[in-house]
Amino acid sequence: MPLPPWVFLHRNVHFVDGEEFTGGGAGNAAALAAIGKSSGDQASLEEVVAALKPNPVVAGDPPEVASLSMVRHLPKHLMPRGIDDDGGTVSSTDKGLVVIYAGMYRPGHGLGTSAAVLRLRHGGGGGADDGAYVLAELVTTIYPGLPDAHLYLWSSSSNPDGGGGPWRRTAARLPLPAELCGLTPLFHIDMVFALGDSCVCWADLAAGVLICDLFAPQGPEFSFVPLPPECCSCSYTHENTRRTPVPEEFRSMGCVCGAIKLVAMIGYSEGLPKAEVILKTWTLSSDFREWKEGAAVLVRDLWESKSFRDKELPRGWPMNPVLSMNEDEIIYISLSDIEFVEDYDFYGQYTGRQLVLNGHYVLRLDLLRNEVLYSKKSTTNSLSLLRPIVLASDFSAYLHGRKDSQRGKEASDEVGTTVKRTKY
Repeated sequence: MPLPPWVFLHRNVHFVDGEEFTGGGAGNAAALAAIGKSSGDQASLEEVVAALKPNPVVAGDPPEVASLSMVRHLPKHLMPRGIDDDGGTVSSTDKGLVVIYAGMYRPGHGLGTSAAVLRLRHGGGGGADDGAYVLAELVTTIYPGLPDAHLYLWSSSSNPDGGGGPWRRTAARLPLPAELCGLTPLFHIDMVFALGDSCVCWADLAAGVLICDLFAPQGPEFSFVPLPPECCSCSYTHENTRRTPVPEEFRSMGCVCGAIKLVAMIGYSEGLPKAEVILKTWTLSSDFREWKEGAAVLVRDLWESKSFRDKELPRGWPMNPVLSMNEDEIIYISLSDIEFVEDYDFYGQYTGRQLVLNGHYVLRLDLLRNEVLYSKKSTTNSLSLLRPIVLASDFSAYLHGRKDSQRGKEASDEVGTTVKRTKY
């Protein structure tokens, strides 16, 4: 089976016990002895990191969903609070590298999960393939608030011995529109992704994208690009509150073939009938000055297409568009066949309406040709499928070059994981 160039990655990461802890207390004693701890000691951060091993599962090309769990090889009582119980959330990925927020760690003042990872394609001092990378985290405070912020950078190749270096802080005044700034942060990070060899992007899907060239000659250089005019009606009200709580339901952004691309469902948030919603794409010019319109398809025309009818798909709600990472004008959408059913209690009294999911599909669409290239129906009808919990990721790059690509086998040695703590 061909190796997937990218996958849908589930953003939720679970922490699970290693084999030494599944058969009784002997494993606890062995693990404690291995790190020289008594039962009452607490493990250091370095020991915790060393005891967590990634366990990725890559099933195949989208719409199959890949997952990542972290296998814990320390007794649970030695782990920091929250890491075991709450699991983690993927913030960003780049090639075989994954950044995970775990426990109660939430820096700054409400910007969202802002940690970005950028693999240094041309090497970090040790060659193009030495695995060097940089972490970037954007932080603001209650006072003075945006547009004042700090950019924290950590490089894996800061020291000659390869041990990395301390976080480096740079004060920044972000070029955000005035309506997004103030003591209450209105710029909210929905997505984080790498761009090229030196840039990371923080996308607010209701407002625009903040781009930072980490290695500009004069130091990190920020630019902000508002969304296209057609996408601005759902951004912020005059009361400076976000009107749309989950913009991932109807738009997405990412790096496609080396350029920033946006897909949006025009009319979705405005309450248009689903047949009148338009699926549309834009590509940002290389100088970050102009959104160039791409392919667009009216949902009604999609329903009437031969490929849609031949697959006997329901005329359900299109949701959660995701851009293909390596093909222009190819997107994936969820198609949900939902209805509201009247509810009655034991005595026959009407109690309201209940949302029922009759079927959930993932479609691969060619917008240029208005063609459904592939569809797959979910094996369950859980309402959780309506929530966007996956992101497009090339973290499956760790598979390339391997002869054995069985699910998750030997993968813990080839997926990059780094846990670093920022001090303020």
